Formats: sequence, C-alpha cells, structure tokens
Amino acid sequence: MKHLYIIVEGPTELEFIDRILIPYFNSQGIISHIQGIPILMSGGGHGFNNIKHFENTIKPVLNYKNEPFITTLIDYFKLNSETKLPGFLECVTKPSVDLKIECLEDKLNSIVQKIMPYNYFIPYIQKHEMETLMFASPEDGFSLETDKIKNAVLEILKQYPNIEDINGSDLGAPSKRLEAIYKSDNKSYQKIIDGIDIAELTGIENIINKCPRFKNWIKNLIRLLKE
Repeated sequence: MKHLYIIVEGPTELEFIDRILIPYFNSQGIISHIQGIPILMSGGGHGFNNIKHFENTIKPVLNYKNEPFITTLIDYFKLNSETKLPGFLECVTKPSVDLKIECLEDKLNSIVQKIMPYNYFIPYIQKHEMETLMFASPEDGFSLETDKIKNAVLEILKQYPNIEDINGSDLGAPSKRLEAIYKSDNKSYQKIIDGIDIAELTGIENIINKCPRFKNWIKNLIRLLKE
C-alpha cells in the first residue's frame, strides 16, 4: 500500500483532508493511507510562520521507512518573508502570482532536498488561500445561509472569472471577504466549522472544476498513488 502525508498549516486543513479529500480519493479507487500532519510551532500551536517549524515537522516523515509521498497544503496568503520561506524576495519579483507561487514551490522543494534527497515530495501552495475553494459553487456551498450572504458571494464571483484569482490582499483575501460578508449579516464566520461545511456542500467535483491549480495538484496525486 502506498502512503501519502500532507503537511498543513492547521486544523482547518486537517478537517478538509479528512472530510473532503480522503473520501474523494477513495471514490477514485485509491486505497492508500492518507494523513494530514500539522506544522508544529515551537511556542505551541500550528502554522507556517517560520521555515524552521516546517523543517522540524517534515524531517521525521522524510525518514519513514515506507518512503511515502509527501505533499503540502499551504496558503500563499501571508507567505511574505524570507523567515517563512527563504527565496521569497527572489520569487516576489516574478511578473504574475502564478509564477510567484511556482517559484515558492521550487524553493520549498529545495529546502526539503537540503534536509535529505527525496524523490517523493510534491510541494503545493494554494492560491491565494484555502477559502478560495469555498467560492466554487455558492448556490450549493451557501445553500443553508441567508440570501444576503449567498448573493454577496455571487457578487464577488462576477469580478473573478477564475475564482483562484480572488484578491490576496489583507482585506481582499477570500477568508477576509467571508468574515466581512457574515458580519454584515450579524453572523461570525468560523473557519473550521463554516468553511468545511461550505466545502462539503459545494462538492469536491465543483471545486476541482473551478480551480485549475488545485485540480492539477489533485490529479497529479491520484496519478502517483495509482501508478
């Protein structure tokens, strides 16, 4: 049996893996062991705010005797310093967000290969953040919310033919937009609870169809696990 470990920033991503990704992989005939591993911060908690935390988290996995596939699910949003990812200042000069992310993925791979040469590492950085995926099909994903919330999400989609391009600025990031939308309806957007519920209602097929970078990552993982 092949094994896949996904290095993630925290509990929201872990829920996404358990409730969305693993059932989808199973539906595609994948019987591999798939598990999310959160990045542990030295002061406690989880998150990707220092490359050392990432290195300390992935090192034991690189030494697993079964030589698993290892990938990442990390947000591009706020990946903004050399402390978080050495090579950032070089990558930020690239002319497009996609090229910046590809460059950062290459830098992440270089970090891993410096720890030890490893052929089964697949770096993946989500454009702009995981909440991007929640915009794939508002009619489904926000079907249990009020019309005010659903219509506000639909208005955002009119500005972005590709939902993976939804702005990654401090106020324009998908998560910040959802927080503002829920607040305007006197509600609080809970990332772990609301976000994963929205993703589940949206459906992984809708997410894959609307998110080309995410789709390429998922299809590549399925191909590797089936080979």
